[in-house]
Amino acid sequence: MSSLLHFYRARSATTINQLKPLRSVRSHSPDDILHRQKETSTYVSEDDDSTTRVSATSNSSTTEMTKKKKSKAATIAKDFKSRAANLIRRRTTEATLSEKSLIPSREDVQSWEESFDALLRHRYGQALFRAFLRTEFSEENLEFWLACDDFRTCKEPKRSTKAKKIYMDFIAIGAPKQVNLDTETRMSTIANIDNPPLETFDRAQRRIQGLMEKDSYQRFLKSELYINLLRRTTYPAVQRRTTTEITTKSS
Repeated sequence: MSSLLHFYRARSATTINQLKPLRSVRSHSPDDILHRQKETSTYVSEDDDSTTRVSATSNSSTTEMTKKKKSKAATIAKDFKSRAANLIRRRTTEATLSEKSLIPSREDVQSWEESFDALLRHRYGQALFRAFLRTEFSEENLEFWLACDDFRTCKEPKRSTKAKKIYMDFIAIGAPKQVNLDTETRMSTIANIDNPPLETFDRAQRRIQGLMEKDSYQRFLKSELYINLLRRTTYPAVQRRTTTEITTKSS
């Protein structure tokens, strides 16, 4: 009986030892290995994707900040350029208007309020009005008016060349100083460019003069440029000093 029991025990132990390698093999089967590799690959892929997203977000933020800095710098530069241009214009205007030979009388200044043509025909008034138009960025209207006025004195050999220059500068579509002309006026002017008579630009000049008189001229009469000049000519410095001396002596 004991020998039989010993036999079964020995056989059971052998069976168990034989089964252990099978369990080890099953635990490392190809399916298990592929499954584990897939899990590892997925984990790494997710981590890489997260890193990519973080990197892309960082790059996007950097690009946006760079664009904002460039935009701000461009705005500052544009503002500085505008101020510098206005300063140059103001100094140029002051230098031009400071010439003693141009200083108008009180009657002249008052006449400008009554007649736009009187303003344009006076040298000082013309310079003052031109300075005002620069502040409104519409100086080309007066330049065109002056070019048309000058054309009437042009002699035959140079007339055609000058007419074409006026056309290219002020009348042609897309011209650098294009003025606001209606289609009919523009076409009638163009028709005479090749063989221009002295009155080639008369109609266009009257058109621009009318626009300036109805628009810019009315604002000019209310501007500081005109009002200050009107005050200076109405109450000159000599009269103010005299009034002050009289007041001092009386006290």
